[in-house]
Amino acid sequence: MEGKEMKKLISIARHPEPFESGTQEVWLDEDVADYVLKAHFDETIPGGSRESTFIDETVDFITHLAPMEKFKKVIDLGCGPGLYSSKLAMKGYDVVGVDFNKTSIDYAINESVKHNLSIDYRIGDITTIEIENEFDLALLIYQIYCVFSPENRKKILCNVHRGLKPGGLVLFDVLSENNYDNLEENLMWSVSQEDNPMSDKEHLALYALIKYPNHVSLAKNVLVFESGEIVNYNYWNQHFSIDSLEKEVNEAGFTLEKVYADVNGGDYIADSDSFAVVLKKK
Repeated sequence: MEGKEMKKLISIARHPEPFESGTQEVWLDEDVADYVLKAHFDETIPGGSRESTFIDETVDFITHLAPMEKFKKVIDLGCGPGLYSSKLAMKGYDVVGVDFNKTSIDYAINESVKHNLSIDYRIGDITTIEIENEFDLALLIYQIYCVFSPENRKKILCNVHRGLKPGGLVLFDVLSENNYDNLEENLMWSVSQEDNPMSDKEHLALYALIKYPNHVSLAKNVLVFESGEIVNYNYWNQHFSIDSLEKEVNEAGFTLEKVYADVNGGDYIADSDSFAVVLKKK
């Protein structure tokens, strides 16, 4: 490795500022697009989607929380390949699904055509989406909210608030401060195997799990290739208490109506790794 590449590697290996981007966003990297899509359907791969039984439970909970007669129009933010959107559409809801991963949206569109479902899928960034007084219910499922910086979380809440009708609801989940407390910082390196999902090219993989102040954590992956190419994925998470989340949503014009164990409506459990909330537009 030449001096220039080594200098870049050392720079990337340093601890970044909170919520600083890596050289590439894993959700937008065309080289791992197939792996990202696969993660939504393979329950052994963390970070994709929940198991099918859980999704069914969540959809059933949504039909009780927000009956179609009063909450017909739904926006599924970060919808991925449409696992929730499609099931809600089958129940009769009018659904808009938004995700910035083109591969996932293309898959979702093809599935909706195959099953004759009328779902409006859009490629878009939920921090900049323009919607206004259109929806009865907004979904932000699988701790998506946690990966954004405080500034972008404000933008998301503002966009959702603007996009909901008066009295509209939001259902989403977050990682807890208990999850942060139980994290153990870690540093690892390995040489890639032939079946490595991140790249079929041999590379050195560097991984770090880092805890920052204010309940922020970073999972950092650096791939170093023989050619000198270096790819860095930064996966951030904000961990919340009920009080800290309530303060954040109140400032954006929402009331926190109820806390659950998860988006499938289970009773809240203290000291769990995550929790879900229902918000109402003031």
